[in-house]
Amino acid sequence: KIKPIIQRKNNLKYAEVNVDEKVISSPKNEHIKYLSKLKQKKYRDEYKTYLIEGMKIISEAADAGEEIAYLIYDDRYKPADIAAKYKLHVTQRIIKSLSSLDSPPGIIAAVKMRKSEPDLSGNNWILLDEIKDPSNAAAIVRSADCAGFAGVIFSNNSVDIYNEKFLRAAMGSNYHIALINEDNAEENLEKFKNQGYNIYGASLEGKENFEIKNDKIVLVIGNESNGISKNALNQCDLLIKIPIYGRAESLNAACAASVLMYKLNGYIN
Repeated sequence: KIKPIIQRKNNLKYAEVNVDEKVISSPKNEHIKYLSKLKQKKYRDEYKTYLIEGMKIISEAADAGEEIAYLIYDDRYKPADIAAKYKLHVTQRIIKSLSSLDSPPGIIAAVKMRKSEPDLSGNNWILLDEIKDPSNAAAIVRSADCAGFAGVIFSNNSVDIYNEKFLRAAMGSNYHIALINEDNAEENLEKFKNQGYNIYGASLEGKENFEIKNDKIVLVIGNESNGISKNALNQCDLLIKIPIYGRAESLNAACAASVLMYKLNGYIN
Protein backbone atom coordinates (compact mmCIF):
# COMPACT_ATOMS: atom_id res chain seq x y z
CA LYS A 1 0.00 0.00 0.00
CA ILE A 2 1.04 3.60 -0.54
CA LYS A 3 1.81 5.05 2.84
CA PRO A 4 -0.08 8.23 3.84
CA ILE A 5 1.88 11.34 2.89
CA ILE A 6 1.40 14.61 4.75
CA GLN A 7 1.46 17.97 3.03
CA ARG A 8 2.92 19.96 5.89
CA LYS A 9 1.80 23.36 4.64
CA ASN A 10 -1.84 22.76 5.55
CA ASN A 11 -1.43 19.43 7.37
CA LEU A 12 -3.91 17.64 5.11
CA LYS A 13 -3.70 13.91 4.62
CA TYR A 14 -2.38 12.63 1.32
CA ALA A 15 -5.74 11.40 0.06
CA GLU A 16 -7.27 14.84 0.57
CA VAL A 17 -4.59 16.88 -1.20
CA ASN A 18 -5.28 18.21 -4.68
CA VAL A 19 -1.74 17.84 -5.98
CA ASP A 20 -2.65 19.18 -9.42
CA GLU A 21 -3.18 22.77 -8.23
CA LYS A 22 0.47 23.85 -8.50
CA VAL A 23 3.64 22.93 -10.36
CA ILE A 24 5.94 20.84 -8.19
CA SER A 25 9.57 21.85 -8.53
CA SER A 26 11.28 20.43 -5.44
CA PRO A 27 12.79 16.92 -5.38
CA LYS A 28 12.18 17.02 -1.61
CA ASN A 29 8.42 17.01 -2.13
CA GLU A 30 6.99 13.97 -0.32
CA HIS A 31 5.25 12.66 -3.45
CA ILE A 32 8.41 12.97 -5.53
CA LYS A 33 10.50 11.27 -2.84
CA TYR A 34 8.05 8.36 -2.84
CA LEU A 35 8.04 8.10 -6.64
CA SER A 36 11.83 8.22 -6.79
CA LYS A 37 11.98 5.09 -4.67
CA LEU A 38 10.13 3.17 -7.36
CA LYS A 39 13.25 3.23 -9.51
CA GLN A 40 14.58 0.50 -7.21
CA LYS A 41 13.25 -3.05 -7.33
CA LYS A 42 13.02 -3.45 -3.55
CA TYR A 43 10.62 -0.50 -3.32
CA ARG A 44 8.63 -1.58 -6.38
CA ASP A 45 8.13 -4.93 -4.65
CA GLU A 46 7.27 -3.27 -1.33
CA TYR A 47 4.73 -0.79 -2.71
CA LYS A 48 3.52 -3.05 -5.55
CA THR A 49 3.89 -0.11 -7.93
CA TYR A 50 6.16 0.60 -10.90
CA LEU A 51 6.98 3.44 -13.29
CA ILE A 52 6.40 3.66 -17.04
CA GLU A 53 7.35 6.51 -19.38
CA GLY A 54 5.83 7.99 -22.52
CA MET A 55 2.29 8.53 -23.74
CA LYS A 56 2.18 5.37 -25.89
CA ILE A 57 2.87 2.87 -23.12
CA ILE A 58 0.78 4.86 -20.63
CA SER A 59 -2.15 4.77 -23.08
CA GLU A 60 -1.62 1.02 -23.49
CA ALA A 61 -1.77 0.60 -19.71
CA ALA A 62 -4.93 2.71 -19.47
CA ASP A 63 -6.60 0.82 -22.35
CA ALA A 64 -5.74 -2.48 -20.63
CA GLY A 65 -7.52 -1.33 -17.47
CA GLU A 66 -4.37 -1.05 -15.35
CA GLU A 67 -4.68 1.01 -12.17
CA ILE A 68 -2.68 4.22 -12.60
CA ALA A 69 -1.86 5.58 -9.17
CA TYR A 70 0.10 8.65 -10.29
CA LEU A 71 0.35 10.58 -13.53
CA ILE A 72 3.37 12.92 -13.51
CA TYR A 73 3.80 15.40 -16.36
CA ASP A 74 5.49 18.66 -17.29
CA ASP A 75 4.33 21.62 -19.39
CA ARG A 76 4.47 19.60 -22.61
CA TYR A 77 1.39 17.61 -21.56
CA LYS A 78 -2.08 18.17 -20.19
CA PRO A 79 -3.34 14.59 -20.06
CA ALA A 80 -6.96 15.19 -19.15
CA ASP A 81 -8.08 11.99 -20.92
CA ILE A 82 -5.87 9.68 -18.84
CA ALA A 83 -7.55 8.52 -15.63
CA ALA A 84 -5.28 8.49 -12.59
CA LYS A 85 -5.84 8.59 -8.86
CA TYR A 86 -3.36 11.46 -8.46
CA LYS A 87 -1.99 13.87 -11.04
CA LEU A 88 1.21 15.84 -10.48
CA HIS A 89 2.14 18.78 -12.68
CA VAL A 90 5.93 19.04 -12.30
CA THR A 91 8.92 20.80 -13.81
CA GLN A 92 11.11 19.19 -16.46
CA ARG A 93 13.81 18.92 -13.80
CA ILE A 94 11.57 16.64 -11.75
CA ILE A 95 10.69 14.55 -14.80
CA LYS A 96 14.39 14.10 -15.51
CA SER A 97 15.05 13.00 -11.92
CA LEU A 98 12.35 10.31 -12.17
CA SER A 99 13.20 9.18 -15.69
CA SER A 100 15.65 6.47 -16.72
CA LEU A 101 16.16 8.11 -20.12
CA ASP A 102 18.65 10.73 -21.29
CA SER A 103 15.81 12.56 -23.07
CA PRO A 104 12.66 12.00 -20.99
CA PRO A 105 9.32 12.13 -22.84
CA GLY A 106 7.71 14.52 -20.34
CA ILE A 107 5.12 12.18 -18.90
CA ILE A 108 5.50 9.30 -16.43
CA ALA A 109 2.96 7.07 -14.71
CA ALA A 110 3.13 5.02 -11.51
CA VAL A 111 1.08 1.87 -12.09
CA LYS A 112 -0.13 -0.65 -9.52
CA MET A 113 0.96 -4.25 -10.08
CA ARG A 114 -1.79 -6.67 -10.95
CA LYS A 115 -3.24 -8.54 -7.97
CA SER A 116 -5.04 -11.37 -9.77
CA GLU A 117 -3.80 -14.94 -9.65
CA PRO A 118 -2.31 -16.19 -12.94
CA ASP A 119 -4.73 -17.97 -15.24
CA LEU A 120 -2.78 -20.82 -16.83
CA SER A 121 -5.13 -21.29 -19.76
CA GLY A 122 -4.77 -20.74 -23.48
CA ASN A 123 -3.10 -23.04 -25.98
CA ASN A 124 0.50 -21.83 -26.07
CA TRP A 125 2.87 -20.41 -23.46
CA ILE A 126 6.58 -19.70 -23.31
CA LEU A 127 8.73 -20.07 -20.20
CA LEU A 128 11.95 -18.07 -19.88
CA ASP A 129 14.55 -19.88 -17.78
CA GLU A 130 17.24 -17.47 -16.54
CA ILE A 131 16.79 -14.93 -19.34
CA LYS A 132 18.41 -11.94 -17.65
CA ASP A 133 18.76 -9.37 -20.43
CA PRO A 134 15.78 -6.92 -20.43
CA SER A 135 15.97 -6.28 -24.18
CA ASN A 136 16.01 -10.00 -25.03
CA ALA A 137 13.14 -10.73 -22.66
CA ALA A 138 11.08 -7.83 -24.02
CA ALA A 139 11.68 -8.94 -27.61
CA ILE A 140 10.40 -12.41 -26.70
CA VAL A 141 7.28 -10.90 -25.14
CA ARG A 142 6.61 -8.85 -28.27
CA SER A 143 7.07 -11.94 -30.45
CA ALA A 144 4.77 -13.96 -28.18
CA ASP A 145 2.16 -11.23 -28.56
CA CYS A 146 2.57 -11.26 -32.35
CA ALA A 147 2.50 -15.07 -32.57
CA GLY A 148 -0.70 -15.34 -30.56
CA PHE A 149 0.74 -16.95 -27.42
CA ALA A 150 -1.32 -16.75 -24.24
CA GLY A 151 1.53 -15.55 -22.05
CA VAL A 152 5.12 -15.64 -20.86
CA ILE A 153 6.40 -17.06 -17.56
CA PHE A 154 9.62 -15.67 -16.09
CA SER A 155 11.39 -18.21 -13.91
CA ASN A 156 14.69 -18.82 -12.14
CA ASN A 157 16.41 -15.45 -11.95
CA SER A 158 15.01 -14.08 -15.17
CA VAL A 159 14.58 -10.33 -15.63
CA ASP A 160 12.18 -8.37 -13.42
CA ILE A 161 9.05 -7.72 -15.51
CA TYR A 162 8.75 -4.28 -13.90
CA ASN A 163 12.29 -3.26 -14.84
CA GLU A 164 12.14 0.08 -16.71
CA LYS A 165 14.33 -1.14 -19.61
CA PHE A 166 12.17 -4.23 -20.07
CA LEU A 167 8.94 -2.23 -19.98
CA ARG A 168 10.23 0.32 -22.48
CA ALA A 169 11.39 -2.39 -24.91
CA ALA A 170 8.16 -4.39 -24.58
CA MET A 171 6.32 -1.42 -26.14
CA GLY A 172 2.97 -2.27 -24.58
CA SER A 173 2.91 -6.00 -25.39
CA ASN A 174 3.25 -6.64 -21.65
CA TYR A 175 -0.37 -5.43 -21.38
CA HIS A 176 -1.67 -7.60 -24.24
CA ILE A 177 -0.71 -11.05 -22.93
CA ALA A 178 -0.23 -12.61 -19.48
CA LEU A 179 3.17 -12.17 -17.83
CA ILE A 180 3.89 -14.25 -14.75
CA ASN A 181 6.86 -13.97 -12.39
CA GLU A 182 7.58 -17.31 -10.69
CA ASP A 183 10.63 -18.69 -8.89
CA ASN A 184 10.54 -22.36 -9.74
CA ALA A 185 10.54 -23.45 -13.39
CA GLU A 186 10.08 -27.11 -12.52
CA GLU A 187 6.92 -26.53 -10.48
CA ASN A 188 5.44 -24.35 -13.22
CA LEU A 189 6.05 -26.97 -15.86
CA GLU A 190 4.52 -29.65 -13.65
CA LYS A 191 1.34 -27.56 -13.40
CA PHE A 192 1.15 -27.34 -17.17
CA LYS A 193 1.85 -31.05 -17.67
CA ASN A 194 -0.96 -31.88 -15.26
CA GLN A 195 -3.27 -29.86 -17.51
CA GLY A 196 -2.27 -31.81 -20.61
CA TYR A 197 0.38 -29.51 -22.09
CA ASN A 198 3.41 -30.83 -23.98
CA ILE A 199 6.70 -29.22 -22.95
CA TYR A 200 9.16 -28.38 -25.75
CA GLY A 201 12.65 -27.25 -24.78
CA ALA A 202 14.91 -25.27 -27.13
CA SER A 203 18.31 -26.97 -27.11
CA LEU A 204 21.35 -27.42 -29.37
CA GLU A 205 20.89 -31.15 -28.72
CA GLY A 206 17.30 -31.08 -29.91
CA LYS A 207 15.64 -32.34 -33.07
CA GLU A 208 15.47 -30.14 -36.18
CA ASN A 209 12.54 -32.07 -37.64
CA PHE A 210 9.74 -32.77 -35.22
CA GLU A 211 6.00 -33.34 -35.23
CA ILE A 212 3.71 -31.13 -33.16
CA LYS A 213 1.53 -33.66 -31.34
CA ASN A 214 -0.57 -31.39 -29.15
CA ASP A 215 -2.41 -28.10 -29.48
CA LYS A 216 -1.42 -27.22 -25.90
CA ILE A 217 2.27 -26.38 -25.76
CA VAL A 218 4.80 -24.73 -23.45
CA LEU A 219 8.07 -23.67 -25.09
CA VAL A 220 11.07 -23.38 -22.74
CA ILE A 221 13.88 -20.96 -23.66
CA GLY A 222 17.05 -21.08 -21.57
CA ASN A 223 19.98 -18.82 -20.90
CA GLU A 224 22.16 -18.25 -24.01
CA SER A 225 25.35 -19.31 -22.23
CA ASN A 226 24.09 -22.22 -20.14
CA GLY A 227 20.92 -23.37 -21.87
CA ILE A 228 17.91 -24.72 -20.02
CA SER A 229 18.49 -25.53 -16.34
CA LYS A 230 18.63 -29.19 -15.34
CA ASN A 231 15.35 -29.11 -13.40
CA ALA A 232 13.45 -27.58 -16.32
CA LEU A 233 15.17 -29.88 -18.78
CA ASN A 234 13.90 -32.92 -16.87
CA GLN A 235 10.32 -31.75 -17.44
CA CYS A 236 10.64 -31.42 -21.22
CA ASP A 237 8.81 -33.94 -23.39
CA LEU A 238 10.92 -33.08 -26.43
CA LEU A 239 14.02 -31.03 -27.18
CA ILE A 240 13.92 -29.06 -30.43
CA LYS A 241 16.28 -26.77 -32.31
CA ILE A 242 16.56 -24.51 -35.33
CA PRO A 243 19.05 -25.61 -38.00
CA ILE A 244 22.20 -23.49 -38.33
CA TYR A 245 23.40 -23.10 -41.93
CA GLY A 246 26.18 -20.61 -41.33
CA ARG A 247 29.19 -20.53 -39.03
CA ALA A 248 27.59 -18.99 -35.93
CA GLU A 249 27.15 -21.33 -32.99
CA SER A 250 23.59 -20.33 -32.20
CA LEU A 251 20.84 -17.77 -32.62
CA ASN A 252 20.20 -15.02 -30.11
CA ALA A 253 17.62 -16.23 -27.53
CA ALA A 254 15.00 -13.74 -28.71
CA CYS A 255 15.48 -14.68 -32.38
CA ALA A 256 15.31 -18.39 -31.63
CA ALA A 257 12.22 -17.97 -29.48
CA SER A 258 10.47 -16.00 -32.22
CA VAL A 259 11.14 -18.59 -34.91
CA LEU A 260 10.08 -21.48 -32.66
CA MET A 261 6.89 -19.76 -31.51
CA TYR A 262 5.77 -19.28 -35.10
CA LYS A 263 6.76 -22.86 -35.90
CA LEU A 264 4.80 -24.25 -32.96
CA ASN A 265 1.76 -22.17 -33.86
CA GLY A 266 1.80 -23.66 -37.37
CA TYR A 267 2.86 -20.54 -39.24
CA ILE A 268 6.13 -22.13 -40.44
CA ASN A 269 6.21 -25.58 -42.02
